[in-house]
Amino acid sequence: MKKAVARVTRFAFVLLIGIIFSLGFTFPLNVEAAENSFINDIQQRGFLKVGLPPYNTPPAYYIDPKTDKLSGYDVELARQLAGKLGVNVEFDRTSESFNSLVKRVGAGDFDLAIGKLGLTYNRLYDAFPIQYLSFRHALLANRKFISSLKVDPDDPEFGSALKSSQIRIGSISNSTWETEARVNFPNCEFVGFSSWDEAKKALFDVDPKTNMSTIDAIYRDATEIKPIVYKNPDLSLDFVPVLFDDTIDRKSIYLSEAGHIAFSDFLNTFIRREWGEVKTDQRILDDFQSYYQPSIN
Repeated sequence: MKKAVARVTRFAFVLLIGIIFSLGFTFPLNVEAAENSFINDIQQRGFLKVGLPPYNTPPAYYIDPKTDKLSGYDVELARQLAGKLGVNVEFDRTSESFNSLVKRVGAGDFDLAIGKLGLTYNRLYDAFPIQYLSFRHALLANRKFISSLKVDPDDPEFGSALKSSQIRIGSISNSTWETEARVNFPNCEFVGFSSWDEAKKALFDVDPKTNMSTIDAIYRDATEIKPIVYKNPDLSLDFVPVLFDDTIDRKSIYLSEAGHIAFSDFLNTFIRREWGEVKTDQRILDDFQSYYQPSIN
């Protein structure tokens, strides 16, 4: 009896295998590797489309006056990323502002947007960020205003006194710095300028009638404040650089929704393995000092 059951079982097994093979020949399986259409489109196009701000911000992104070519560590990051994809890179610098750049990448005008782009709530409506750097916030403030606070900069209460003051802060209008100034200095008067150079000019130009400038300080991240002092150490006689340990600006690469879904893992892996471990915040600050004070290196 047991032998009969065993024979029936073997026969059923062989029959089942035969049916599977016959079905396989009748209906061949079409198994393909999963494809990433976002990356495929870039590779078929032959180049990575990268949006950059319309400004020159060395050493992050700028036209090198010696070579007349686009240079900087953000530019190099994009080129290395394109190399990992096996394509060339094409830069678009036609956006009118930082916010416009983020809106355009969200609309799919380019594959990604880079250029020391900070995070704001409004930008999160327009595109999807991938953080790749973070810097401390900083002010360059007029010494007369700092003295008016009646708190020594070394005093632990100095930060609170400064942040709650009615300081007149200048920075780039329609940028993350306008948002950050209103959040971190709730009593401040924010004065917006069309460019960083105009903001700096407003701080340094003193009205001969009033012997005062139109603003008390300029506000951006440490990598933009430190080079001003690097270039002209004598400024420290009249202006005080203030770096905040507790206020951090997170710099991000922005993607459209389709790009974020399909490309964020690839981009995060690239930043972590190929770029992020080398380009630490301190390395970026060293790059700034090397650019503005080459004689030190």
